[in-house]
Amino acid sequence: MASTVTLEDALSNVDLLEELPLPDQQPCIEPLPSSLIYQPNFNTNFEDRNAFVTGIARYIEQATVHSVCCFDPLHLSLSQVKCNEQPNRVEIYEKTVEVLEPEVTKLMNFMYFQRTAIDRFCGEMRRLCHAERRKDFVSEAYLLTLGKFINMFAVLDELKNMKCSVKNDHSAYKRAAQFLRKMSEPSSIQESQNLSMFLANHNKITQSLQQQLEVISGYDELLADIVNLCVDYYENKMYLTPIEKHMLLKVMGFGLYLMDGTNSNIYKLDAKKRINLTKIDKFFKQLQVVPLFGDMQIELARYIKTSAHYEENKSRWSCTSAGSSPQYNICEQMIQIREDHMRFISELARYSNSEVVTGSGRQEAQKTDFEYRKLFDLALQGLQLLSQWSAQVMEVYSWKLVHPTDKYSNKECPDNAEEYERATRYNYTSEEKFALVEVIAMIKGLQVLMGRMESVFNHAIRHTIYSALQDFAQVTLREPLRQAIKRKKNVIQSILQAIRKTICDWETGREPHNDPALRGEKDPKGGFDIKVPRRAVGPSTTQLYMVRTMLESLVADKSGSKKTLRSSLEGPTILDIEKFHRESFFYTHLLNFSGKEQAKWQFTPIYTNTHSICNEQQNLTRKGCGFESRYRQMDIFKAHRRQPNNTKMVRFLKQFSPLFRFVRTVLPFSQEFQRDKPPNAQPQYLYGSKTLNLAYSSIYSLYRNFVGPPHIKAICRLLGYQGIAVVMEELLKVVKSLLQGTILQYVKTLMEVMPKICRLPRHEYGSPGILEFFHHQLKDIVEYAELKTVCFQNLREVGNALLFCLLSEQSLSQEEVCDLLHAAPFQNILPRVHVKEGERLDAKMKRLEAKYTALHMVPLIERLGTPQQIAIAREGDLLTKERLCCGLSIFEVILTRIRGYLDDPIWRGPLPSNGVMHVDECVEFHRLWSAMQFVYCIPVGAHEFTVEQCFGDGLNWAGCMIITLLGQHRRFDILDFSYHLLKVQKHDGKDEIIKSVPLKKMVDRIRKFQILNDEIFAILNKYLKSGDGENMPVEHVRCFQPPIHQSLASN
Repeated sequence: MASTVTLEDALSNVDLLEELPLPDQQPCIEPLPSSLIYQPNFNTNFEDRNAFVTGIARYIEQATVHSVCCFDPLHLSLSQVKCNEQPNRVEIYEKTVEVLEPEVTKLMNFMYFQRTAIDRFCGEMRRLCHAERRKDFVSEAYLLTLGKFINMFAVLDELKNMKCSVKNDHSAYKRAAQFLRKMSEPSSIQESQNLSMFLANHNKITQSLQQQLEVISGYDELLADIVNLCVDYYENKMYLTPIEKHMLLKVMGFGLYLMDGTNSNIYKLDAKKRINLTKIDKFFKQLQVVPLFGDMQIELARYIKTSAHYEENKSRWSCTSAGSSPQYNICEQMIQIREDHMRFISELARYSNSEVVTGSGRQEAQKTDFEYRKLFDLALQGLQLLSQWSAQVMEVYSWKLVHPTDKYSNKECPDNAEEYERATRYNYTSEEKFALVEVIAMIKGLQVLMGRMESVFNHAIRHTIYSALQDFAQVTLREPLRQAIKRKKNVIQSILQAIRKTICDWETGREPHNDPALRGEKDPKGGFDIKVPRRAVGPSTTQLYMVRTMLESLVADKSGSKKTLRSSLEGPTILDIEKFHRESFFYTHLLNFSGKEQAKWQFTPIYTNTHSICNEQQNLTRKGCGFESRYRQMDIFKAHRRQPNNTKMVRFLKQFSPLFRFVRTVLPFSQEFQRDKPPNAQPQYLYGSKTLNLAYSSIYSLYRNFVGPPHIKAICRLLGYQGIAVVMEELLKVVKSLLQGTILQYVKTLMEVMPKICRLPRHEYGSPGILEFFHHQLKDIVEYAELKTVCFQNLREVGNALLFCLLSEQSLSQEEVCDLLHAAPFQNILPRVHVKEGERLDAKMKRLEAKYTALHMVPLIERLGTPQQIAIAREGDLLTKERLCCGLSIFEVILTRIRGYLDDPIWRGPLPSNGVMHVDECVEFHRLWSAMQFVYCIPVGAHEFTVEQCFGDGLNWAGCMIITLLGQHRRFDILDFSYHLLKVQKHDGKDEIIKSVPLKKMVDRIRKFQILNDEIFAILNKYLKSGDGENMPVEHVRCFQPPIHQSLASN
């Protein structure tokens, strides 16, 4: 009979499973989660939206599908019939029909599609050009959709013109089908003939479109509205992607071509101020060539040259004359691009460090509207920069394809070079190739940086758009609604109420019924309080579209009646509506931030085609990567030196390497040295005159009030190797006396008051409970009087001595590198040269050595000098080559010497009882330092000094150095009290005050010190592990048996 188990026994057995260690010894690794963004779309098919936006989307999609068949010529890969007597000609024709029939069907569908599209477009134009309909309001979105229609026709016609392969494919199919009698019906023969004529006639789509438009009365007026809208959008940069920018330009050009016909004259429209040809000419002069599709492009001036009335008005156009635009000089643009890139990534790094890296950013619910707006503007600026740089790469590439080089412009271009080679391979200078590589690297790098901030940006974008919409609808529109109700402007009242019903999200769930504005009355003396909620919820695209369209109808010049609605509104109201309408233009783009930021399809064709152009330059850069990286770094420093904000400069320099300098503390714990005042000297004994003395004093005032790399470089130059060795020896004596004297005594005393056992509490206790636990366990350490005075001061002196040695070695290394570079030509050390295709490296190096052999000093003196001179030359050559920077390290030796000072057993503690390591016992130095770190991470009061102000980073350097030399670095990272509190608080996000200690502020300080500690450990480990593989110490690995559960141990 089966035994029964009680509920208590079952639960106890489950609890035992938590104590059972897993024997696989595998770490628990959790990958970085992918961001999931839920974007609801409640779009409904409104009549205006359905008729044009949805319709045009279907047409553009079909056009893309149908145009794909035009690209690859198939007839060249098929066997051809040589003569009528060929025995297998029937089989060849059958296979030809079998292969080409699907493609010809696509061509036939393409012809039908363009007919239907033209009929649909002209039908809408005819409806909008009706005499009564012209008086009505037409939205910008409506006109822009018609502009996209026009752009589609232009692109499809150019693709058809450029690809002659489709004609040959169709001719091959037609011959085979006629031989096999596949087209016996008159209708199929007629359709095949129509397709032949359609493919054979250039500009067939354009001609058909223009012929149908010219019979529509007033079509030129509607096209003028579309062109003017594109001019306004382009001039005010109301576009985001390069495709949108180039679409506006193509619509301007193709629109002018369609307007300039037999019944209409664009020059008469310009005289009537209906369009502005001067402005369009300026745009076309600045940007003469734009991408069309893939690696195809079009000259915008061609639309002007082929228009009907161009010849008699050609003197009015400057864009049709030959000449290059500065827009295509990528090298000149690089100055501005680098400045924009540097300025933006510096700003982005500031937010990224606080929001993503350090985790010290404020919680989403705690941010203000202003902070969200800053992140919103940063996201928009980043997308605009990505678009701008991508457009510049595309435009330069398109310009080069249209203007290939020749042997006269480029001596390296051979006579037999192919057309495509002259347009790509030989058409770029080395500087242009490098600039293209650099810009593409900036684009990809910025995409990665912004991708890390994706979740932060998405939240800020939705919050900002929601706030702007609600504030505008609930607060800004109250006054115009009050005036409309009071003055009985029923049309304006209905539109304003429709806007509020479409977008308003009232705090109580419905519009306040007691609002005086709804009755046309004034607010009471105390005002009428409207609480606008704050949420991170963006509107649907339909909501946004309807709100913007209704607002536009209020301020438009046309409203369908004699008196416009705009004239019934007050001036401030019109300005508010126009401002909101302009600012909300990018809302749709930003609500799709993830799609826009990751839209690689917009840039992929150019990246693919520029690969062959930039490949040679990338190889050159890769071979000289050391020099190039230093060169770029110098350029960056020059750019930042022009920046007025010094804090930005310092913050950026920290991204390359830690910047250490010594400044005077606010609270000195040591006695100051009294020095005599230097004697006064006459001006001629200093810099020559009083004016020069004043000038140099101003220059050198930049180096006052701190001691850093400039001063230590001067000390190294002054003292040399021997003097620096004496200084470091004296510093080591000071460090030894401190570590084996006062610091050792403090360590022994503090070890006695440390708790014997201190476990890390479980996460379930929460961060407030863990803070209270540690504060109680370390009470004696927190209240130790001399900890924050003498003890920290002695540790600071050790850390400062260590930093001085590190900076001295870095300064000596820089001096030595300069010496080696200066001496290289005289020691027959020559740099590797660039080898072109067909050249040999060894032959080129031999010629270079022969050229500079006269500078090689040692052989020259051995041949002409005295024995004494020869000995001096050889010794000098040897001393020049054998430098510390060639592999030796002073700092490593110093760390090894200091490790020998830590010989007292108190530093390492007794051997662990488990034979592996101490886990909960507080017997090692890293546990004591963990307690000290907990003490100085506690936030201080308003009028107290922080540990950073009193002791700087020298204190942290001393503690981290001792932990590293004792081999306790990894145990410190795992078992530190403060780090454990940081992990738990980051998980639960709580903020309470525990025993007068604000939890959130303390966690922020812990994270700051954790970053500092990680930097120090990385530098120390780099020097301690700088030896080569042969001298590396052997890593001792101990093997342990898997633990046995208590229930099995008895058996």
